[in-house]
Amino acid sequence: MRRSKRIRISAAGAEEAARLEFFAATRLHHVGNKPEWYGAPFYLEDFQRDNIWRPVFGTGRMRGGSFRRRYRSALIGLPRDYGKTELACAMLLSEANMHPVNEGQYGIVAYNKDQAFKILGTLKAMLALDPDLHAIWEPNKAEVVNKETGAVIKVFPYSEGAVQSWHFNMLICDELHVWRDERVWNALVSGMGTVQNSLVVAITTASGDRSGFLWDWLNGTDDLVSVFDDPEAYCWWLGAPDGASVDDRKVWRSIAVPSWVSEEDVERNRRRMTRLNFERYALNRFPSRKNTYSCFSARQLNACCRDENDFDYTRPFTLGIDGATSGDSFAIVAYQKGEDGCGRTREWVFDEPDEETGHYNVSQIEQLVADIYTRYYPAVVGIDPNRMIVLDSHLRDVYGIETVTFAQNNATMCQASELVINLVKARMLRLAGCPKLKEHLAATVEDDKGSYGVRFGKDQKRSKIDAAIALAIAVLGYDKLVDGQGEWSRFNS
Repeated sequence: MRRSKRIRISAAGAEEAARLEFFAATRLHHVGNKPEWYGAPFYLEDFQRDNIWRPVFGTGRMRGGSFRRRYRSALIGLPRDYGKTELACAMLLSEANMHPVNEGQYGIVAYNKDQAFKILGTLKAMLALDPDLHAIWEPNKAEVVNKETGAVIKVFPYSEGAVQSWHFNMLICDELHVWRDERVWNALVSGMGTVQNSLVVAITTASGDRSGFLWDWLNGTDDLVSVFDDPEAYCWWLGAPDGASVDDRKVWRSIAVPSWVSEEDVERNRRRMTRLNFERYALNRFPSRKNTYSCFSARQLNACCRDENDFDYTRPFTLGIDGATSGDSFAIVAYQKGEDGCGRTREWVFDEPDEETGHYNVSQIEQLVADIYTRYYPAVVGIDPNRMIVLDSHLRDVYGIETVTFAQNNATMCQASELVINLVKARMLRLAGCPKLKEHLAATVEDDKGSYGVRFGKDQKRSKIDAAIALAIAVLGYDKLVDGQGEWSRFNS
Protein backbone atom coordinates (compact mmCIF):
# COMPACT_ATOMS: atom_id res chain seq x y z
CA MET A 1 0.00 0.00 0.00
CA ARG A 2 1.11 3.57 -0.58
CA ARG A 3 0.08 6.86 1.03
CA SER A 4 0.97 10.52 0.72
CA LYS A 5 3.57 11.42 3.34
CA ARG A 6 2.37 14.94 4.15
CA ILE A 7 -0.07 13.95 6.90
CA ARG A 8 -0.15 16.29 9.87
CA ILE A 9 -3.40 16.40 11.82
CA SER A 10 -3.62 19.15 14.43
CA ALA A 11 -5.99 19.22 17.38
CA ALA A 12 -8.34 21.39 15.33
CA GLY A 13 -8.11 18.94 12.43
CA ALA A 14 -8.83 15.97 14.66
CA GLU A 15 -11.89 17.78 16.03
CA GLU A 16 -13.07 18.65 12.51
CA ALA A 17 -12.77 15.06 11.28
CA ALA A 18 -14.49 13.80 14.45
CA ARG A 19 -17.43 16.18 13.93
CA LEU A 20 -18.01 14.84 10.44
CA GLU A 21 -17.59 11.26 11.64
CA PHE A 22 -20.14 11.84 14.42
CA PHE A 23 -22.65 13.01 11.82
CA ALA A 24 -22.05 9.90 9.71
CA ALA A 25 -22.40 7.59 12.72
CA THR A 26 -25.61 9.19 14.04
CA ARG A 27 -27.39 10.16 10.82
CA LEU A 28 -26.27 7.78 8.09
CA HIS A 29 -26.91 4.06 7.67
CA HIS A 30 -25.59 1.21 5.57
CA VAL A 31 -27.68 0.54 2.47
CA GLY A 32 -25.51 -1.95 0.55
CA ASN A 33 -26.43 -5.44 -0.61
CA LYS A 34 -25.48 -7.19 2.64
CA PRO A 35 -28.82 -7.76 4.44
CA GLU A 36 -27.17 -8.17 7.82
CA TRP A 37 -25.78 -4.63 7.54
CA TYR A 38 -28.73 -2.82 5.98
CA GLY A 39 -29.98 0.00 8.19
CA ALA A 40 -27.08 -0.29 10.65
CA PRO A 41 -25.37 2.98 11.70
CA PHE A 42 -22.51 4.00 9.42
CA TYR A 43 -19.55 3.45 11.73
CA LEU A 44 -16.16 3.92 10.13
CA GLU A 45 -13.77 1.01 10.23
CA ASP A 46 -10.23 1.67 11.42
CA PHE A 47 -8.73 1.51 7.93
CA GLN A 48 -11.29 4.04 6.67
CA ARG A 49 -10.79 6.45 9.57
CA ASP A 50 -6.98 6.30 9.67
CA ASN A 51 -6.21 6.30 5.96
CA ILE A 52 -9.09 8.18 4.35
CA TRP A 53 -11.42 10.12 6.63
CA ARG A 54 -8.97 11.81 9.01
CA PRO A 55 -6.30 12.66 6.41
CA VAL A 56 -8.84 14.10 3.94
CA PHE A 57 -11.05 16.00 6.40
CA GLY A 58 -8.56 16.66 9.22
CA THR A 59 -5.38 17.83 7.52
CA GLY A 60 -5.30 21.64 7.62
CA ARG A 61 -5.48 24.56 10.04
CA MET A 62 -7.80 27.17 11.49
CA ARG A 63 -8.04 30.39 9.53
CA GLY A 64 -10.44 33.25 10.23
CA GLY A 65 -12.39 31.19 12.73
CA SER A 66 -13.01 28.26 10.38
CA PHE A 67 -11.06 25.14 9.50
CA ARG A 68 -9.37 25.18 6.07
CA ARG A 69 -8.44 21.82 4.65
CA ARG A 70 -5.02 21.39 3.10
CA TYR A 71 -6.11 18.85 0.54
CA ARG A 72 -8.33 19.99 -2.30
CA SER A 73 -8.29 16.61 -4.05
CA ALA A 74 -7.98 13.02 -2.86
CA LEU A 75 -7.37 9.79 -4.75
CA ILE A 76 -8.45 6.64 -2.94
CA GLY A 77 -7.58 3.26 -4.45
CA LEU A 78 -9.44 0.23 -3.08
CA PRO A 79 -10.05 -3.32 -4.31
CA ARG A 80 -13.50 -4.28 -5.55
CA ASP A 81 -16.22 -4.77 -2.90
CA TYR A 82 -14.40 -2.69 -0.30
CA GLY A 83 -17.32 -0.30 0.26
CA LYS A 84 -16.21 2.45 -2.11
CA THR A 85 -19.69 3.70 -3.05
CA GLU A 86 -21.07 3.89 0.51
CA LEU A 87 -17.93 5.58 1.79
CA ALA A 88 -18.00 8.17 -1.01
CA CYS A 89 -21.68 8.94 -0.32
CA ALA A 90 -21.03 9.21 3.42
CA MET A 91 -18.22 11.70 2.80
CA LEU A 92 -20.35 13.78 0.45
CA LEU A 93 -23.40 13.85 2.74
CA SER A 94 -21.32 14.63 5.84
CA GLU A 95 -19.67 17.57 4.09
CA ALA A 96 -22.90 18.91 2.58
CA ASN A 97 -24.79 18.77 5.89
CA MET A 98 -22.09 19.80 8.35
CA HIS A 99 -20.87 22.70 6.20
CA PRO A 100 -24.10 23.99 4.62
CA VAL A 101 -23.63 26.41 1.73
CA ASN A 102 -26.42 28.50 0.28
CA GLU A 103 -27.10 27.10 -3.20
CA GLY A 104 -24.10 24.84 -2.79
CA GLN A 105 -23.09 22.64 -5.71
CA TYR A 106 -22.23 18.97 -5.17
CA GLY A 107 -21.69 16.41 -7.88
CA ILE A 108 -21.19 12.76 -8.75
CA VAL A 109 -19.35 11.96 -11.98
CA ALA A 110 -19.08 8.42 -13.32
CA TYR A 111 -17.95 7.06 -16.67
CA ASN A 112 -21.44 5.90 -17.61
CA LYS A 113 -24.94 6.99 -16.67
CA ASP A 114 -25.92 3.69 -15.03
CA GLN A 115 -23.05 3.84 -12.55
CA ALA A 116 -23.70 7.51 -11.76
CA PHE A 117 -27.36 6.79 -11.01
CA LYS A 118 -26.37 3.78 -8.92
CA ILE A 119 -24.30 6.05 -6.68
CA LEU A 120 -27.12 8.58 -6.54
CA GLY A 121 -29.48 5.75 -5.56
CA THR A 122 -27.20 4.84 -2.64
CA LEU A 123 -27.13 8.46 -1.55
CA LYS A 124 -30.93 8.76 -1.75
CA ALA A 125 -31.35 5.57 0.27
CA MET A 126 -29.07 6.95 2.99
CA LEU A 127 -31.14 10.13 3.17
CA ALA A 128 -34.41 8.20 3.27
CA LEU A 129 -33.36 6.19 6.35
CA ASP A 130 -33.00 9.31 8.53
CA PRO A 131 -36.29 11.22 9.13
CA ASP A 132 -34.63 14.61 9.59
CA LEU A 133 -32.46 14.32 6.48
CA HIS A 134 -35.41 12.97 4.50
CA ALA A 135 -37.40 16.07 5.47
CA ILE A 136 -34.62 18.44 4.36
CA TRP A 137 -33.44 16.83 1.12
CA GLU A 138 -35.94 16.41 -1.71
CA PRO A 139 -35.08 13.60 -4.15
CA ASN A 140 -35.61 14.10 -7.87
CA LYS A 141 -34.69 11.90 -10.82
CA ALA A 142 -31.12 13.09 -11.35
CA GLU A 143 -30.49 15.09 -8.18
CA VAL A 144 -31.44 15.80 -4.60
CA VAL A 145 -32.14 19.36 -3.43
CA ASN A 146 -31.83 20.87 0.03
CA LYS A 147 -35.13 22.66 0.65
CA GLU A 148 -33.57 25.01 3.20
CA THR A 149 -30.38 26.14 1.41
CA GLY A 150 -31.13 25.33 -2.23
CA ALA A 151 -27.99 23.20 -2.38
CA VAL A 152 -28.09 20.46 -5.00
CA ILE A 153 -26.38 17.08 -5.31
CA LYS A 154 -26.48 16.09 -8.97
CA VAL A 155 -25.16 13.30 -11.19
CA PHE A 156 -23.17 14.24 -14.27
CA PRO A 157 -22.16 12.26 -17.33
CA TYR A 158 -18.53 11.77 -18.29
CA SER A 159 -18.54 14.88 -20.46
CA GLU A 160 -16.33 17.94 -20.52
CA GLY A 161 -19.19 20.18 -21.66
CA ALA A 162 -21.63 18.96 -18.99
CA VAL A 163 -19.50 20.25 -16.09
CA GLN A 164 -18.00 23.40 -17.61
CA SER A 165 -20.29 25.91 -15.87
CA TRP A 166 -20.33 24.24 -12.44
CA HIS A 167 -18.30 25.32 -9.42
CA PHE A 168 -18.48 22.40 -7.03
CA ASN A 169 -18.13 22.59 -3.28
CA MET A 170 -17.51 18.86 -3.24
CA LEU A 171 -17.36 16.30 -5.98
CA ILE A 172 -17.17 12.50 -6.12
CA CYS A 173 -15.45 10.96 -9.15
CA ASP A 174 -16.06 7.24 -9.54
CA GLU A 175 -13.80 4.60 -11.11
CA LEU A 176 -11.11 6.71 -12.73
CA HIS A 177 -9.58 3.59 -14.28
CA VAL A 178 -11.95 3.99 -17.26
CA TRP A 179 -11.43 7.76 -17.74
CA ARG A 180 -9.76 8.15 -21.11
CA ASP A 181 -7.72 11.30 -20.50
CA GLU A 182 -7.45 14.39 -18.31
CA ARG A 183 -9.89 16.67 -20.18
CA VAL A 184 -12.96 16.01 -17.99
CA TRP A 185 -10.79 16.17 -14.87
CA ASN A 186 -9.38 19.55 -15.89
CA ALA A 187 -12.87 20.88 -16.58
CA LEU A 188 -13.95 19.79 -13.09
CA VAL A 189 -11.06 21.14 -11.04
CA SER A 190 -10.76 24.40 -13.00
CA GLY A 191 -14.22 25.40 -11.80
CA MET A 192 -13.38 24.58 -8.18
CA GLY A 193 -10.22 26.66 -7.87
CA THR A 194 -11.89 29.74 -6.37
CA VAL A 195 -14.45 27.85 -4.26
CA GLN A 196 -13.42 28.00 -0.60
CA ASN A 197 -12.60 24.62 0.92
CA SER A 198 -13.72 22.78 -2.21
CA LEU A 199 -12.90 19.08 -2.35
CA VAL A 200 -12.86 16.44 -5.08
CA VAL A 201 -12.63 12.80 -4.01
CA ALA A 202 -11.78 10.21 -6.67
CA ILE A 203 -12.36 6.62 -5.60
CA THR A 204 -11.37 3.75 -7.86
CA THR A 205 -9.78 0.38 -8.49
CA ALA A 206 -6.74 -0.21 -10.70
CA SER A 207 -7.06 -0.25 -14.48
CA GLY A 208 -6.27 -3.17 -16.76
CA ASP A 209 -2.91 -1.82 -17.92
CA ARG A 210 -0.39 0.88 -17.12
CA SER A 211 -1.80 3.69 -19.21
CA GLY A 212 -4.59 6.25 -19.13
CA PHE A 213 -5.44 9.17 -16.88
CA LEU A 214 -5.41 7.24 -13.60
CA TRP A 215 -1.95 5.78 -14.22
CA ASP A 216 -0.65 9.19 -15.33
CA TRP A 217 -2.04 10.94 -12.24
CA LEU A 218 -0.43 8.40 -9.95
CA ASN A 219 2.96 8.59 -11.65
CA GLY A 220 3.02 12.02 -13.26
CA THR A 221 3.78 13.13 -16.82
CA ASP A 222 5.26 16.21 -18.44
CA ASP A 223 1.78 17.76 -18.39
CA LEU A 224 0.30 16.27 -15.21
CA VAL A 225 1.78 16.49 -11.69
CA SER A 226 1.69 13.22 -9.78
CA VAL A 227 -0.83 13.07 -6.95
CA PHE A 228 2.10 12.30 -4.65
CA ASP A 229 3.93 15.49 -5.68
CA ASP A 230 0.94 17.84 -5.52
CA PRO A 231 0.94 19.60 -2.10
CA GLU A 232 -2.85 20.00 -2.24
CA ALA A 233 -3.56 16.36 -3.18
CA TYR A 234 -3.79 13.27 -0.99
CA CYS A 235 -3.56 9.63 -2.02
CA TRP A 236 -4.01 6.33 -0.27
CA TRP A 237 -3.67 3.26 -2.45
CA LEU A 238 -4.41 -0.14 -0.93
CA GLY A 239 -2.90 -2.69 -3.27
CA ALA A 240 -0.24 -5.32 -3.77
CA PRO A 241 3.26 -3.88 -4.35
CA ASP A 242 5.07 -4.43 -7.62
CA GLY A 243 7.19 -7.56 -7.58
CA ALA A 244 5.02 -9.41 -5.08
CA SER A 245 3.55 -12.69 -6.25
CA VAL A 246 -0.21 -12.74 -6.75
CA ASP A 247 -0.20 -16.01 -4.78
CA ASP A 248 1.68 -14.63 -1.77
CA ARG A 249 -0.60 -15.08 1.24
CA LYS A 250 1.27 -12.36 3.13
CA VAL A 251 0.10 -9.95 0.41
CA TRP A 252 -3.42 -11.30 0.72
CA ARG A 253 -3.45 -10.64 4.46
CA SER A 254 -2.17 -7.09 3.97
CA ILE A 255 -5.03 -6.40 1.54
CA ALA A 256 -7.83 -7.96 3.62
CA VAL A 257 -8.23 -4.99 5.99
CA PRO A 258 -12.06 -4.58 6.11
CA SER A 259 -13.91 -6.62 8.73
CA TRP A 260 -16.04 -8.20 6.00
CA VAL A 261 -13.05 -9.46 3.96
CA SER A 262 -10.99 -12.45 5.08
CA GLU A 263 -7.93 -14.17 3.70
CA GLU A 264 -10.26 -17.01 2.74
CA ASP A 265 -12.34 -14.57 0.66
CA VAL A 266 -9.21 -13.50 -1.21
CA GLU A 267 -8.29 -17.16 -1.77
CA ARG A 268 -11.78 -17.86 -3.12
CA ASN A 269 -11.42 -14.99 -5.58
CA ARG A 270 -8.07 -16.40 -6.68
CA ARG A 271 -9.77 -19.67 -7.62
CA ARG A 272 -12.69 -18.05 -9.38
CA MET A 273 -11.03 -15.16 -11.24
CA THR A 274 -8.63 -15.06 -14.12
CA ARG A 275 -5.11 -14.07 -13.12
CA LEU A 276 -5.43 -10.57 -14.59
CA ASN A 277 -8.80 -9.89 -12.96
CA PHE A 278 -7.57 -11.19 -9.62
CA GLU A 279 -4.51 -8.96 -9.75
CA ARG A 280 -6.56 -5.96 -10.75
CA TYR A 281 -9.79 -6.29 -8.76
CA ALA A 282 -8.77 -8.30 -5.68
CA LEU A 283 -5.17 -7.08 -5.26
CA ASN A 284 -5.82 -3.62 -6.79
CA ARG A 285 -2.59 -3.63 -8.78
CA PHE A 286 -1.97 -2.48 -12.33
CA PRO A 287 -0.83 -5.48 -14.40
CA SER A 288 2.77 -4.95 -15.43
CA ARG A 289 2.68 -6.67 -18.82
CA LYS A 290 -0.58 -7.51 -20.49
CA ASN A 291 0.92 -10.28 -22.60
CA THR A 292 1.96 -12.14 -19.46
CA TYR A 293 -1.61 -13.23 -18.87
CA SER A 294 -2.60 -16.02 -21.18
CA CYS A 295 -6.20 -17.14 -20.91
CA PHE A 296 -5.12 -20.78 -20.66
CA SER A 297 -2.12 -22.75 -19.54
CA ALA A 298 -0.71 -25.61 -21.60
CA ARG A 299 -1.68 -27.94 -18.77
CA GLN A 300 -5.33 -26.86 -18.93
CA LEU A 301 -5.55 -27.30 -22.71
CA ASN A 302 -3.76 -30.64 -22.63
CA ALA A 303 -6.26 -31.85 -20.04
CA CYS A 304 -9.09 -30.98 -22.42
CA CYS A 305 -7.49 -33.19 -25.10
CA ARG A 306 -7.32 -36.37 -23.04
CA ASP A 307 -10.98 -37.42 -23.14
CA GLU A 308 -12.72 -38.64 -26.25
CA ASN A 309 -14.26 -35.83 -28.28
CA ASP A 310 -17.28 -37.84 -29.45
CA PHE A 311 -19.17 -35.11 -31.30
CA ASP A 312 -22.66 -36.31 -32.30
CA TYR A 313 -24.14 -34.62 -35.38
CA THR A 314 -27.56 -36.10 -34.58
CA ARG A 315 -27.76 -33.97 -31.43
CA PRO A 316 -28.27 -30.16 -31.38
CA PHE A 317 -25.14 -28.13 -32.05
CA THR A 318 -24.12 -24.63 -33.05
CA LEU A 319 -21.65 -23.18 -35.53
CA GLY A 320 -19.48 -20.13 -34.96
CA ILE A 321 -17.71 -18.40 -37.86
CA ASP A 322 -14.87 -15.92 -37.61
CA GLY A 323 -11.95 -14.77 -39.72
CA ALA A 324 -10.82 -12.46 -42.46
CA THR A 325 -10.79 -12.97 -46.20
CA SER A 326 -7.06 -12.21 -46.21
CA GLY A 327 -4.23 -12.60 -43.70
CA ASP A 328 -4.96 -14.12 -40.28
CA SER A 329 -7.08 -17.26 -40.68
CA PHE A 330 -10.65 -18.34 -41.27
CA ALA A 331 -12.37 -20.62 -38.80
CA ILE A 332 -15.62 -22.53 -38.47
CA VAL A 333 -16.16 -24.29 -35.13
CA ALA A 334 -19.02 -26.52 -34.05
CA TYR A 335 -20.03 -26.91 -30.42
CA GLN A 336 -22.50 -29.03 -28.50
CA LYS A 337 -23.01 -30.15 -24.92
CA GLY A 338 -23.00 -33.88 -24.22
CA GLU A 339 -25.22 -35.72 -21.79
CA ASP A 340 -22.43 -35.46 -19.21
CA GLY A 341 -22.47 -31.66 -19.48
CA CYS A 342 -19.08 -31.48 -21.21
CA GLY A 343 -18.71 -29.57 -24.47
CA ARG A 344 -17.75 -31.32 -27.70
CA THR A 345 -16.10 -29.54 -30.63
CA ARG A 346 -15.32 -29.83 -34.32
CA GLU A 347 -13.13 -27.50 -36.36
CA TRP A 348 -12.62 -26.38 -39.97
CA VAL A 349 -9.73 -23.92 -39.98
CA PHE A 350 -8.15 -22.28 -43.04
CA ASP A 351 -4.79 -20.67 -42.27
CA GLU A 352 -2.94 -20.71 -45.59
CA PRO A 353 -4.36 -18.16 -48.05
CA ASP A 354 -3.70 -18.33 -51.76
CA GLU A 355 -0.01 -17.64 -52.40
CA GLU A 356 -0.67 -15.26 -55.30
CA THR A 357 -3.68 -13.28 -54.03
CA GLY A 358 -3.18 -13.60 -50.27
CA HIS A 359 -6.92 -14.26 -49.95
CA TYR A 360 -8.99 -17.24 -48.91
CA ASN A 361 -11.41 -18.91 -51.29
CA VAL A 362 -14.65 -17.54 -49.85
CA SER A 363 -16.79 -19.55 -52.27
CA GLN A 364 -15.21 -22.75 -50.97
CA ILE A 365 -15.90 -21.69 -47.40
CA GLU A 366 -19.52 -20.83 -48.26
CA GLN A 367 -19.99 -24.26 -49.81
CA LEU A 368 -18.52 -25.93 -46.73
CA VAL A 369 -20.93 -24.11 -44.43
CA ALA A 370 -23.82 -24.94 -46.75
CA ASP A 371 -22.81 -28.60 -46.80
CA ILE A 372 -22.69 -28.77 -42.99
CA TYR A 373 -26.02 -26.99 -42.82
CA THR A 374 -27.87 -29.23 -45.30
CA ARG A 375 -26.40 -32.44 -43.87
CA TYR A 376 -26.76 -31.83 -40.15
CA TYR A 377 -28.98 -28.73 -39.60
CA PRO A 378 -27.12 -26.86 -36.84
CA ALA A 379 -29.42 -25.03 -34.45
CA VAL A 380 -27.43 -21.77 -34.77
CA VAL A 381 -25.04 -20.39 -37.37
CA GLY A 382 -23.46 -17.41 -35.63
CA ILE A 383 -21.56 -14.74 -37.56
CA ASP A 384 -20.71 -11.06 -37.27
CA PRO A 385 -22.12 -9.54 -40.49
CA ASN A 386 -20.21 -6.31 -39.87
CA ARG A 387 -16.91 -8.20 -40.32
CA MET A 388 -18.04 -10.67 -43.00
CA ILE A 389 -20.85 -8.90 -44.82
CA VAL A 390 -20.37 -10.69 -48.17
CA LEU A 391 -20.20 -14.15 -46.63
CA ASP A 392 -23.25 -13.51 -44.48
CA SER A 393 -25.20 -12.16 -47.46
CA HIS A 394 -24.34 -15.15 -49.63
CA LEU A 395 -25.21 -17.66 -46.91
CA ARG A 396 -28.62 -16.06 -46.59
CA ASP A 397 -29.47 -15.19 -50.19
CA VAL A 398 -27.76 -17.97 -52.12
CA TYR A 399 -27.94 -20.92 -49.73
CA GLY A 400 -30.98 -19.97 -47.66
CA ILE A 401 -29.14 -20.27 -44.35
CA GLU A 402 -30.65 -18.20 -41.54
CA THR A 403 -27.58 -16.84 -39.78
CA VAL A 404 -27.71 -15.31 -36.31
CA THR A 405 -26.11 -11.90 -35.94
CA PHE A 406 -23.23 -11.92 -33.48
CA ALA A 407 -21.91 -8.40 -32.93
CA GLN A 408 -18.33 -8.59 -31.69
CA ASN A 409 -18.68 -5.77 -29.18
CA ASN A 410 -17.27 -5.88 -25.66
CA ALA A 411 -20.56 -6.77 -23.98
CA THR A 412 -21.06 -9.83 -26.17
CA MET A 413 -17.47 -11.00 -26.55
CA CYS A 414 -16.70 -10.76 -22.83
CA GLN A 415 -19.66 -13.01 -22.05
CA ALA A 416 -18.70 -15.47 -24.78
CA SER A 417 -15.04 -15.56 -23.76
CA GLU A 418 -15.92 -16.09 -20.10
CA LEU A 419 -18.05 -19.13 -21.00
CA VAL A 420 -15.13 -20.74 -22.83
CA ILE A 421 -12.66 -19.85 -20.07
CA ASN A 422 -14.90 -21.46 -17.46
CA LEU A 423 -15.32 -24.61 -19.59
CA VAL A 424 -11.57 -25.05 -19.98
CA LYS A 425 -10.80 -24.35 -16.32
CA ALA A 426 -13.40 -26.90 -15.25
CA ARG A 427 -12.07 -29.39 -17.84
CA MET A 428 -15.53 -29.53 -19.38
CA LEU A 429 -14.43 -28.86 -22.96
CA ARG A 430 -13.14 -31.64 -25.21
CA LEU A 431 -10.57 -30.68 -27.83
CA ALA A 432 -9.22 -34.04 -29.04
CA GLY A 433 -8.99 -34.01 -32.83
CA CYS A 434 -9.05 -30.19 -32.99
CA PRO A 435 -5.35 -29.19 -33.05
CA LYS A 436 -5.92 -25.78 -34.66
CA LEU A 437 -8.60 -24.87 -32.14
CA LYS A 438 -6.24 -25.81 -29.33
CA GLU A 439 -3.46 -23.76 -30.94
CA HIS A 440 -5.68 -20.69 -31.27
CA LEU A 441 -6.92 -21.00 -27.68
CA ALA A 442 -3.30 -21.19 -26.52
CA ALA A 443 -2.57 -17.89 -28.31
CA THR A 444 -5.30 -15.93 -26.50
CA VAL A 445 -4.54 -13.44 -23.74
CA GLU A 446 -6.86 -11.66 -21.34
CA ASP A 447 -7.97 -8.42 -22.96
CA ASP A 448 -9.51 -6.53 -20.06
CA LYS A 449 -12.51 -4.37 -20.95
CA GLY A 450 -13.26 -2.82 -17.59
CA SER A 451 -16.78 -3.36 -16.31
CA TYR A 452 -17.56 -5.71 -19.21
CA GLY A 453 -14.94 -8.22 -18.10
CA VAL A 454 -12.29 -10.02 -20.15
CA ARG A 455 -12.41 -10.99 -23.81
CA PHE A 456 -9.99 -12.94 -25.99
CA GLY A 457 -7.05 -10.92 -27.29
CA LYS A 458 -3.88 -11.83 -29.21
CA ASP A 459 -0.60 -12.56 -27.50
CA GLN A 460 1.24 -10.97 -30.43
CA LYS A 461 0.34 -9.57 -33.83
CA ARG A 462 1.25 -12.68 -35.79
CA SER A 463 -0.77 -15.03 -33.62
CA LYS A 464 -4.07 -16.42 -34.82
CA ILE A 465 -7.09 -16.71 -32.53
CA ASP A 466 -9.98 -16.88 -35.02
CA ALA A 467 -10.88 -20.45 -34.04
CA ALA A 468 -11.04 -19.40 -30.39
CA ILE A 469 -13.42 -16.56 -31.28
CA ALA A 470 -15.50 -18.88 -33.47
CA LEU A 471 -15.76 -21.28 -30.53
CA ALA A 472 -16.84 -18.43 -28.25
CA ILE A 473 -19.58 -17.55 -30.75
CA ALA A 474 -20.74 -21.15 -30.90
CA VAL A 475 -20.68 -21.60 -27.11
CA LEU A 476 -22.65 -18.43 -26.42
CA GLY A 477 -25.15 -19.35 -29.13
CA TYR A 478 -25.62 -22.78 -27.57
CA ASP A 479 -25.88 -21.37 -24.05
CA LYS A 480 -28.51 -18.77 -24.94
CA LEU A 481 -30.48 -20.30 -27.80
CA VAL A 482 -30.17 -24.07 -27.44
CA ASP A 483 -30.13 -24.37 -23.66
CA GLY A 484 -32.70 -21.55 -23.66
CA GLN A 485 -31.20 -19.52 -20.85
CA GLY A 486 -31.90 -16.12 -22.36
CA GLU A 487 -32.91 -14.08 -25.35
CA TRP A 488 -30.18 -13.52 -27.92
CA SER A 489 -31.07 -9.84 -28.37
CA ARG A 490 -30.43 -9.22 -24.68
CA PHE A 491 -26.81 -10.31 -25.04
CA ASN A 492 -26.20 -9.01 -28.54
CA SER A 493 -27.26 -5.36 -28.40
